Amino acid sequence: MGMAASQARYLALVARKSNCEYEGQQINQARTVLSNQSANLFNQMLGLQVPIPPSTQDYTKQQYSYSDGVNDYAIDSWQQLATPEEDYNYVVTYHYYEDVYTGSQKKRSDPKVQFASGIDASVEQIETALRLVTQTNQEYQDAKAATADMQAEAATLSNYADINSFTGVSSCEYDTETDTYNVTQTILDMTDEGDPIYTDAGGTQYYLRNGVFYNVADDQQYTGATTDLTPSTTVQGPTAFTGYSHLDTTAQETVKAAIDKLVSEGALEEDIQTDYANVYYDAASGAIAFRSDLRNLYGGSSGGTQTVLPVYQTNGDNSIAQIAGQYDTQVSALQAVEFQALQTYQAAVKSYESLKRPTYVGNCELTLLTELTEDQQAELKQVVADMQKNNIDAAILDCFNDNGEYLGGVYQFTMNGVTYYTTFEDLNKSYSSGTGINQIDSQDKLSYYNASYVSTKKEETVKALLETDGNGRFTSVRFEDDSVTYTLNMETVTDDEAYQDAMNQYNYENALYDKMVQDINAKTSLIQQEDLQLELRLKQLDTEQNALSTEIDAVSKVVKDNIEDSFKTFGG
Repeated sequence: MGMAASQARYLALVARKSNCEYEGQQINQARTVLSNQSANLFNQMLGLQVPIPPSTQDYTKQQYSYSDGVNDYAIDSWQQLATPEEDYNYVVTYHYYEDVYTGSQKKRSDPKVQFASGIDASVEQIETALRLVTQTNQEYQDAKAATADMQAEAATLSNYADINSFTGVSSCEYDTETDTYNVTQTILDMTDEGDPIYTDAGGTQYYLRNGVFYNVADDQQYTGATTDLTPSTTVQGPTAFTGYSHLDTTAQETVKAAIDKLVSEGALEEDIQTDYANVYYDAASGAIAFRSDLRNLYGGSSGGTQTVLPVYQTNGDNSIAQIAGQYDTQVSALQAVEFQALQTYQAAVKSYESLKRPTYVGNCELTLLTELTEDQQAELKQVVADMQKNNIDAAILDCFNDNGEYLGGVYQFTMNGVTYYTTFEDLNKSYSSGTGINQIDSQDKLSYYNASYVSTKKEETVKALLETDGNGRFTSVRFEDDSVTYTLNMETVTDDEAYQDAMNQYNYENALYDKMVQDINAKTSLIQQEDLQLELRLKQLDTEQNALSTEIDAVSKVVKDNIEDSFKTFGG
């Protein structure tokens, strides 16, 4: 029984040892595979191309340049003529940059186009309503201005003092006791046609017309010496202008009413009413004058030099009351026209505001253009021309006919200080695509347009005469389409854009290289960790195998001893 157990134990230990050896072989094979993978990664790393940064020298060259005072030019290439001509020896290619007026179409993301709520309307209906607003507003403003002009004219009744002025004043005497100015006029006699009359030594009268003297009696031309003729005059006056305080009650009431009317109409300042001390009145003619004007008269108490006295009339066709009344009637009539125009304008505004129409792009207010200014016409024509040139199917093309005439439908808005244009079609398309409150969310991009000056490279290839300094360096150039000979400058220039592009490419390749190295290192690290785990397991198997070998040896000795004892027992 004991021997059988020992043999079973022996067989189990041998089987376990065999398994350990087999597992060890599998681990060694796996480590071999990992070693090959690690070697492949190392070879892959060795095969990587290390990026080399660009050198500015690779993008630097010698260049000839010149200037015509307007643009700067650079010569790109030159080729000698196969058969030199008398005036030209090279074909030269040069370039320059010119600001070109260019129309463009842009797309605004999330435009948030807003429409005013109201009656659905086409762009033609909106334009018609807006034109009516503009037209009625202009009519209202014209009526308002006409009323203001008439009111302003009514407020200058002081001008009517000149109509009734005393002219040709020859003397002005002041009576201190009665506070009266006695004004005498020496009036040049005139014909009914308004021609001045002159008299010769015999008393014959002649009138002066267009520099020629004619006899008043028979219209015969005067043939004598003009120095023999003297002006025919009539002395009028004196006219007594008495101060307000020395007038009777009736005259004072007349003066006061007239002065108050002038003040109310704006013809005089209110402070003129101070005791009416500056006002003088001629009861006989109904004329009012002011002390300041009277004191300035020739021969007056203050030694004035003027010969004209402005006066106001209190009666007659040119009276203050009559003139003011005429103005009041005209102002009232104009105010009625103004009120009617205002009502018409307000009705047009209400009708326009009742329509559903574009109002804002974001926070930029939209303005519908029913008419174009010269600047707007020029800019939009450039936009249309460039859209057609570049075969861009833009909505703005539908806003002009084949003759370039504006058909309507363009809106204007200002964003960041720059004026842009868009169309009703573009606005409606973006607005209709929106969602949420007022349809301002998730709108399609909005097309909008403008024209601006863009720096554009221009290249020309022409025949030229290049002259050298004897050392192979060009010193001057004259082109076949230009009579001027330009001095050439040689300079070292670096293509910064190309260098920056190369540097960007280097940075990209360097980042890619670093990533590939990092990926290889990461994979290698995983392989090393896996190999370390396999190595530890292999050591465990070695230890287990050694233990099994020792135990097998011990069990084998027990089995051997059992066999020997059995032979001794049964062998006798």
